[in-house]
Amino acid sequence: MPKIWCMKKEVILAIVIGFGVGLMATFGIFNAQKSLNEAGKIQTPQASEEENKPTAGPIATQTLALSAPADQSIIKEGKVAVSGTTTPQSWVIIMGEKGEKVLQADLKGNFETEMLLVSGENEIEVQAISEIGEKISKIVTVVFSTVEI
Repeated sequence: MPKIWCMKKEVILAIVIGFGVGLMATFGIFNAQKSLNEAGKIQTPQASEEENKPTAGPIATQTLALSAPADQSIIKEGKVAVSGTTTPQSWVIIMGEKGEKVLQADLKGNFETEMLLVSGENEIEVQAISEIGEKISKIVTVVFSTVEI
């Protein structure tokens, strides 16, 4: 009798394990099918009426003109003057090979600073950002060389 009872335990255990595995497989297939069905639907966001209304506010165009250095110029010193004009009171960010500087243009929009150069080609990027967040940038390349040409 004990052998039969042990055999019944093993059969019952196999049935329970099989039932559990079957439930997990069914749950996985159900979720995969549900995900595929949802992925096929295209949901477009609805624009609210407030987004379609024109906004009244300052309409300004950010400007930036560099007066120095000239693009593709050759410099014999280890530093160069970077100057120009932009929209008045804009923030000006100047990034070069040896660092960056942040300054604010004066009431007329003028700015000027000096940047250190590395030997060889130097790319200098000048960005101007207005009070309302408009951004414009210009890039000039200067070559620092002490070789006589």
